[in-house]
Amino acid sequence: MREAAIMGKRDKKKAARNKKKPSSSPRTVVHVSHVAGGINIDRHGESGHVAPIITENAVTTSIRPAQLPADDPEFVGRSQELSDLLEFFKERDTQGGTVSISGPPGVGKTALATRLGHALAPSYPDAQIYVNLNGSDGKGVDLEQIIDNILHALGLSGPNLPETFDAKINQFRSALATRRVLLILDNAANESQVRPLLPGNSGCATVITSRNNLSGLVGVRRSSLATLSRNDGLDLLRRTIGHDRVDADSTAAHLIVDLCGGLPLALRISANKLRDRATWPLAYYASRLQDERRKLQLLQAGDLAVRASFILSYESLPATLKHVFKILGVVPSSSFSSELVANLADLKEFECEDILEDLLDANLVQLSPLPGRYRMHDLIRAFAHECLEDEEGVDHASSLITGMTNWYAQMVDEASDAIFGSREAGKNFQANPQAATDWLESEVATIAEVVDAAYKNGSDDLLLRISSNLTTFFQRRFHPNVWRTVTSFAVQSARRLGCNHCIINALIERIKAGERTHIHEDSISMLDEARQLSRELGSPRTESRVLTQLAKVASDRGKHVEAEKLLQRSLQLLKASNDSHQLGHCYLELGEIHLRLKAPREAKRYYEMARQRFLVGNDRHCQGTALRRIAKIYLKQKEFNEAASSASKAVQQFQAVHDLHCLGMAYTDLADIYIAQNEPNRARAMLSKACDHFKTVHDDNCLIWTLRQWASLDDKDGRTKSAEDKRVLAQSLASRQKQLSRSTLHSDTGPNMAQADRDAAMKRIRA
Repeated sequence: MREAAIMGKRDKKKAARNKKKPSSSPRTVVHVSHVAGGINIDRHGESGHVAPIITENAVTTSIRPAQLPADDPEFVGRSQELSDLLEFFKERDTQGGTVSISGPPGVGKTALATRLGHALAPSYPDAQIYVNLNGSDGKGVDLEQIIDNILHALGLSGPNLPETFDAKINQFRSALATRRVLLILDNAANESQVRPLLPGNSGCATVITSRNNLSGLVGVRRSSLATLSRNDGLDLLRRTIGHDRVDADSTAAHLIVDLCGGLPLALRISANKLRDRATWPLAYYASRLQDERRKLQLLQAGDLAVRASFILSYESLPATLKHVFKILGVVPSSSFSSELVANLADLKEFECEDILEDLLDANLVQLSPLPGRYRMHDLIRAFAHECLEDEEGVDHASSLITGMTNWYAQMVDEASDAIFGSREAGKNFQANPQAATDWLESEVATIAEVVDAAYKNGSDDLLLRISSNLTTFFQRRFHPNVWRTVTSFAVQSARRLGCNHCIINALIERIKAGERTHIHEDSISMLDEARQLSRELGSPRTESRVLTQLAKVASDRGKHVEAEKLLQRSLQLLKASNDSHQLGHCYLELGEIHLRLKAPREAKRYYEMARQRFLVGNDRHCQGTALRRIAKIYLKQKEFNEAASSASKAVQQFQAVHDLHCLGMAYTDLADIYIAQNEPNRARAMLSKACDHFKTVHDDNCLIWTLRQWASLDDKDGRTKSAEDKRVLAQSLASRQKQLSRSTLHSDTGPNMAQADRDAAMKRIRA
């Protein structure tokens, strides 16, 4: 009993000593599991110190810092990103680790970090520390004050803090050495701001968010956020304004998500505004968002504003980056090259590449799927254009658009010459058809946006140059939407200029674009207008072009006799012009008509005359077309060797000009010849090559037809399973084509469209 009493007195004295002495080092802080709330630390130094608490048993404890911001109950998407980050920390359960969440302004980095923090909190029970490195006023923070506040929050009193910054960092890391702490460093500006705050031990978890990629940090798991998918964007709207309201006008809801570009901040603002304006139809709000000049002004609700978010990123840029960033306000957002931007910014290309890489690290531009190209979110581009006009003036913005259109006009000129095989092709393509075609393939969607901007800017003459010189490319690659878009703008620009010759050319190109997609529209009325204008001009060559195109339309509609009369009239007009190329096209159409009139010999004679004319003009593409048609006549006459020879020569011509579409057609001709000669294996080899080419140029119509031809060949050889697989694929492609024909091929993207339809169509072109 006496020993027990002595021990009791010793315990009381020990407790009294502990009560009198404040903790002097991190090791004396007592951990408890009770959570009593938390406070956010900012540069104003609001106290993170937690005073000791005296319990009934006189045991000294401290409140565990739990400073995570409130989780967003309407948080949507990011399931994959969240799952990956949680798995990362789970795998490093005893080691901790650091992750960096980066992305453009307004993409939801803080929201994801907060959701991740709440999910991780049970695994890091000693403390959850939140630091806004941008400060409450957006001007950054004093790192030394931040360190002081964190140490106070962990239970270290003022007198125990060292004086120098380095010593405070050491004590900060020592304080975390034996703890399981979650640290969220939000809105980091750069690596140097973050490094002092990274725990030295491996038992803590650190989550960093930044608009910059922070590429200089090592040993950090990175997560780069993109915009939300359309489904996630719709889900956000539904959670905020209700399922019934969204589903009642799903078309407008889809348009709102598209106009917000899937940017979570823009979607959140839109959802909040619609929630507070319950009487607004979604279509009404969508129509207001379509005004490019007012869009950023509309995208603000309370203290949430898309523009304000962009301003923070813009103001942190050095002058050279601001200069290029503003220029990007006139450049197509879907895809652009450093070469174009360097031309507009009057910089060397390598200098511009460095600047674009810096903007990429700042998440103000993104990488395009094609190497060496970039893209920009529509809303960021709208902000850049706003900055350009505010700081440089509207006239300067207009001159940049003119400069961009002029650059594309020159490049398309050179590419067209190179594809045609002209020896005078410019330095960019060195008369290399493949290089020219590949460049146009990478630029084709961008060119549609350039033409749109040129039309709005009134750069009609340059627009017409682009449209005219794209014909050789569009005849070789399957881009019907872009072709129809460009020719639609060209017709309107020609009318605006009041140039009859330009109107005629634009109308003919418009009809050719329609033929490629089997959309003939009012081709007869357009050709009648073109013929009348050509007569007023007194140009036999121009009238001949119109008559040849009119004969083609008439023949396609079964009026072969009328078509022949038109072509004979066209030949008479051409006698004085000495235009071998146009004469060759006239002969081609005469050959086609005689073939349809069951006169193969006469058809073959005209095809051969056409080939000779194209040979004089060094037009290899049209030579190949004539050879293909000659091969078909030989095949019908069962002259197989001659047919194979002509088809093989056609292959050589199309290879020379890198015309993959016509090359694929020539391979199907050879397949027909080999099938007729009972050589199925050689036929299959040709059909396989044809399919590869049609896939490359995205010509589903020809691909479907070739797959079905191949399936029939497999059936004859008893390859039932192989034939069925090809039919299933063909049917799948046909279904997709049918759907596209309803929504895309029959929609015009020219200047006469409703703005909403035009925006939606332009997005399809970009895709």
